[in-house]
Amino acid sequence: MPSDPPSNRYTVYGLTVETWIPFPELQPALPGAAVDAVFRLGEVPAELADCRHRGARFQAAPGRLLAWLDKIARYLAVDGREIIVQPEAGATESDLRLFLLCSPMGALLLQRGLLPLHASAVATPRGAAVFMGASGAGKSTLAASFHRRGFRVLADDISVVRFAPDGAPWVMPGLPQFKLWPDAVARLGSTADEPARLRPQVEKRAVPFWDRFHPEPLPLDHIVFLRPSRKSEIEVDRLSGIDRVPPLLRNTYRAQFLPGLGIAASCFESVSRLAKSVKVTRVSRPLDGEQDSMADRVAAEIGL
Repeated sequence: MPSDPPSNRYTVYGLTVETWIPFPELQPALPGAAVDAVFRLGEVPAELADCRHRGARFQAAPGRLLAWLDKIARYLAVDGREIIVQPEAGATESDLRLFLLCSPMGALLLQRGLLPLHASAVATPRGAAVFMGASGAGKSTLAASFHRRGFRVLADDISVVRFAPDGAPWVMPGLPQFKLWPDAVARLGSTADEPARLRPQVEKRAVPFWDRFHPEPLPLDHIVFLRPSRKSEIEVDRLSGIDRVPPLLRNTYRAQFLPGLGIAASCFESVSRLAKSVKVTRVSRPLDGEQDSMADRVAAEIGL
C-alpha cells in the first residue's frame, strides 16, 4: 500500500503529531512547531518476527507494538516516532482515529519514556488533580462533574505525566473530549444537541469540552485513586510510601505492553518517582452512589 503524505498537524499529550487525515477531536498545532511523531498509512505486518510478548490483539517487541482490530485496521507503533496504519476494507475514518488514539498511542507514549495513566485530569489553583482508576471506576464522570462546576479539564481517560528536568511531574493536556454514558451526559446538562456515539453500536457518547479545556501543562498536585465498592458509604484514605506504587502500576495505561517493549524497568522507575513526589488518595465509592456527593467529598479531600 503506498503511503500518503501527512498534511495535518495537531498537539496532544505535549507532542506535535502530523497525520494523513484530519483529527477534529485534537487541538491544532502551533505554526512552525517541530513534529514529534507521524501517523501515516502503510503496510503493517501480520506478525512481529521478534515478538517478546503477545496478548489479546497485540504483539510487542523492543521499539515496536503491533495492534489490530477486526474490520478496522492494523496499527504499528515504532520507536515513539510514528504509528503506521493499514485500514481494513470499509473501515471509517472515525473508527481509525478512535482506535489509533487508544492502544497504538499508549504504546507510542511509553516508547517515548512518558508515563500514561488510565486517568482523567482537571485544573485546580495548585495544579492538576488526576482521577485514576480502571474502566468503570467513574473517573470520566467525576471529571465531568468538576467541569460542570466550572473547572477546566486537561484530559479524559488518559493522563500523561512528563518529568521536568528538576524531577517534578507535570500533566500534559490531552483530548478535549469526554467519553460518557448517556446518564452522565444528562447530568452534565451543557449540550444543546445529543452528543454523537463513539461508534454506532455503542451507547457511550463523545462530548467535547473545548469551552473549558486547559491547553497547557500543569504540575501534578494530587492523584485520586477511584475504587468501586459494595459498601454504602464513601471511604477515603491517604496512601503513603510503598502503598502508592501498586495502584500506580495497575493504572499505567497499557502496562501489559511493557514486558514486550523491553521498558518495564524504566516505567517502574517513573512510577516510583511519582509515588515519592505526589499525594495519592484512595476513594472507595458505592457502586450506585450519587455523583454530586462523590464530587463534594473529593473536592474537600483535595482542598477545593
